[in-house]
Amino acid sequence: MKRFFILLIFTFSTTFVFGQKEKTPCPDSLKIVYLNQIYLNGNKITQNKIIYRELAFKVGDTLCLKEFISNLKKSKENLQNTSLFNYVEVRDVQVASEGKIYANVHIDLDERWYIWPMPIFELAERNPNAWWESNDLSKINYGLFFTWENFRGRREALKIIAQGGYDEKLGFYYDIPFINISQTLGLILNAGLTRNHEVTYQTINNKPVRYRTEEYARYQYYASITLNIRKNIYTSHSFRLGYFDHKYNDTIFQKNPNFDPNQANKFSYFSLSYTFRNDHRDNKNYALNGYFLQAVLEKQGLGISSNSNVDVLSLTSSVRKFWNLGNQWYLAGGFTGRIASTGRNPYFLNTGLGYHQEFVRGYEHYVIDGENFALFKTDLKYALFQDQISNFLLLPNKFSKVHWSVYLSFFIDAAYSTTELPQLTNTLQNTTLFGYGAGINIVTYYDMNFRFEYSFNKMGERGLFVSFISAL
Repeated sequence: MKRFFILLIFTFSTTFVFGQKEKTPCPDSLKIVYLNQIYLNGNKITQNKIIYRELAFKVGDTLCLKEFISNLKKSKENLQNTSLFNYVEVRDVQVASEGKIYANVHIDLDERWYIWPMPIFELAERNPNAWWESNDLSKINYGLFFTWENFRGRREALKIIAQGGYDEKLGFYYDIPFINISQTLGLILNAGLTRNHEVTYQTINNKPVRYRTEEYARYQYYASITLNIRKNIYTSHSFRLGYFDHKYNDTIFQKNPNFDPNQANKFSYFSLSYTFRNDHRDNKNYALNGYFLQAVLEKQGLGISSNSNVDVLSLTSSVRKFWNLGNQWYLAGGFTGRIASTGRNPYFLNTGLGYHQEFVRGYEHYVIDGENFALFKTDLKYALFQDQISNFLLLPNKFSKVHWSVYLSFFIDAAYSTTELPQLTNTLQNTTLFGYGAGINIVTYYDMNFRFEYSFNKMGERGLFVSFISAL
């Protein structure tokens, strides 16, 4: 319990430090701006109130000139971070009258394409590098994915998936960001089924070991409801109640008797989580300036299901800071830490490093199981090409104007993962990891990232790695 309090204090003390607002003095009345009107252009689908919600000002505001200019920039960043628009231009027209400065703000928007009925063809692995190592063509997912972003022009997201292949899925997702007039409350509804012929049942030599059968090796049913509270632009609180039902093939427990200490092949449990987020990044897809804070407190297994043998309490904290150093140089640093209760929990809930963004570069081929971990990442970037625009006249209008940037990246990562149940062959547990290298990052429209990095790790291994998500 002491470790939980340490990470909790670290998270919210950091929130306090980063979250302090600068007070902008305005002693000179000639530098006061009176906001007269806001004009929107280009939002054919998006409702006006959705756009007004992201602005750092409103009609009738009286602002210092310096604060007004800063709020114009923040409002542009906020609108870009909605992922509703390809391009956002925020400009003001100032008029002096009777010794006062009046301003009209014009916001020009280029809306994205929102409806995507498209086939699925993707790799069923933790990352492209892990798939390339196995080169297993059976680990391919295919099917139909339908998503309607900005549904009804209210920034709602409706997603339906029918997928076959390695991971057979049928799912439904509906995100309603605003359910009240003041636009401070939102709901997310999510439910689905996943089933697999192959499942990971153990980690040996720091790599997942899988069992495959003609029958289904795993069924998973899930459903959740999330309440989001967002009273201002940058800070949000989320409460999620979920239900999960896993059933595994009996052979899994024969191959790994420690897959579940309770020797049950079915796991049904409720989970309850709280997420605090404070996001001041200039671009959530690929940040160059600002900061991001997040803390997730989750209890898996509430003791109200008859088949529940899951009891995990965890706290995960993430802090990222981004600096614009000038002359096209940028620096980024991040920390992610997790503390979880130990005990008689199933193998599939004991994941540590090597999944999602929680990995040390240079170790993409490995996983490090553990209840607790600390991960540090640093990036020094130089903009080779920035905010370039190319026009492809043969493409439809929504796709013909492409913005892109290319960055040269130098990085150093380090991590430490701990477990009270170490395996002799998993030599990366309970030890310090570090990796370093350089790469090329390509960022373009529709939130697409491409990272090509050459990394080294402490075991003397090196290699070229590819990723489609930002490292920080």
